Amino acid sequence: MKEIRMILLLVAMVGVIDSCTKTETKTVTSAATTNGIFLAGAAGQSKSWTLASITQSKNGGTAVAGTGIPTCESDNIFKFSNSSLQSYQSSEGNSTCTSTDPATIESGNWAFTDDGKTLLIEGTINVTSDEVFGTDHDIMYFLLFTYFGPLNVVKISDTSLTLTYTYTSGTDTYLMTIVLQKV
Repeated sequence: MKEIRMILLLVAMVGVIDSCTKTETKTVTSAATTNGIFLAGAAGQSKSWTLASITQSKNGGTAVAGTGIPTCESDNIFKFSNSSLQSYQSSEGNSTCTSTDPATIESGNWAFTDDGKTLLIEGTINVTSDEVFGTDHDIMYFLLFTYFGPLNVVKISDTSLTLTYTYTSGTDTYLMTIVLQKV
């Protein structure tokens, strides 16, 4: 009988202790989700960005600011939507370089890696290689996000986005740094 009382007392104590223990559920937001909100807004929203600056360094040398970027390219708009498709679109701004330029330069989908440090954009470029590499479109080559693959996120906030990528041409390796600002 003493054993039954001890067991009941033990069960009652465990019940009291268990009922006093508060269970807290913490919501952890991943870096990818946080950066997605910075980039495109909350779910169901979108944000547009324009070029603030572009620099290039060759073979690890000093970064040189992009000069002579024509307004017809520097005013292009980069729109990211936070939807089930995570859509991306780069389009002409107020000015175009030629009357035959398409309104949408490139379009596709975007995603961040889980750590939020890499922006992946897959899509379609809607301009011809002559338009990309032509003399009147020198810089466009550098503003096609779907062309070079993953973009490294250097800095991201609600109003500013700094991305880098590298590419090789011949024996030279170039590091491009693109800074976008929210429209």
